[in-house]
Amino acid sequence: MDTSQAYLILNLKPNSPYSEVKHSYRKMALETHPDKNNSEQDGKKFKLITEAYHTLKNNNKTSNSKKDNYKKYTDTKTNQGKTNSGTKWSTQDKPPEEDWGRYTKQTEQSDPQFWQEYVSEFWKNYESAKTSQTKNPYDFEIKQEKKPNLFSSVEHSLCIGCCSCEIIAPQVFHIDKISKMNPKSSVINQNGASLEKIIDAAQTCPTKAIKVEEQATGKRLYPY
Repeated sequence: MDTSQAYLILNLKPNSPYSEVKHSYRKMALETHPDKNNSEQDGKKFKLITEAYHTLKNNNKTSNSKKDNYKKYTDTKTNQGKTNSGTKWSTQDKPPEEDWGRYTKQTEQSDPQFWQEYVSEFWKNYESAKTSQTKNPYDFEIKQEKKPNLFSSVEHSLCIGCCSCEIIAPQVFHIDKISKMNPKSSVINQNGASLEKIIDAAQTCPTKAIKVEEQATGKRLYPY
C-alpha cells in the first residue's frame, strides 16, 4: 500500500497533516471494529484502515527523521566553523590533525549529534592538555544516556481488543482471540520491545487503553 491509497482509505486529502490522520483512524477504527459493528464481522475493513494508518505513520516518521538529521547536520557544520575560525595557530603550534575531514566525513554525516559532541569535547580537552600536559586530548568518553525501564498496563474498561498493540509489539502485548469478552489484551513481557516500539503500540490504540510509565519514578510517558 502506498501513501496515496492510504489517504484515500482514511477519507483524507493527499498530504493531510498527521494530526488529521490520527483523528480519522481512531474514528474509523471504532466504527468498523468487529466487536462494535455487526456488519463488519470479518474485520477486513478494520484491518485495511489499520494498514493505511501505519503506512502514513511510518511515512511521517521518516519525513521527520530526515528533517531532524538535516537540521542537526547543518547546526554541526555551523558550530564547527565557529570553533575552527576562533582558534589561531602559529607555524610552530599546528593542530594535532590538520586534514582530518576525509577521515571523519562519514561520521559527520551519519551521526551529526555525536560528531558535534566529539568536536566540542576534543578541543576542550586539547586546550587543557596544552596547559597542564597531564591529559591526552584523545582520552575521553562520550556517555550515552541510559534508557528508562518501562511499566506498561492495559486499562480493562477501555480495551476493545483491536489487535493493533499485538501487531506492533507482539513480544509485549497478547490478544486473546478466543475470548468473546473484553478486555482481550494483556501485557506478557514488560521488556519485550524498545521504548519507541511500545509507545508506538500505545499510540495506535483508538481508546487509549494502554498506559506506559517509567518504572523507577512512576512518571507517565503515555498518554501524555
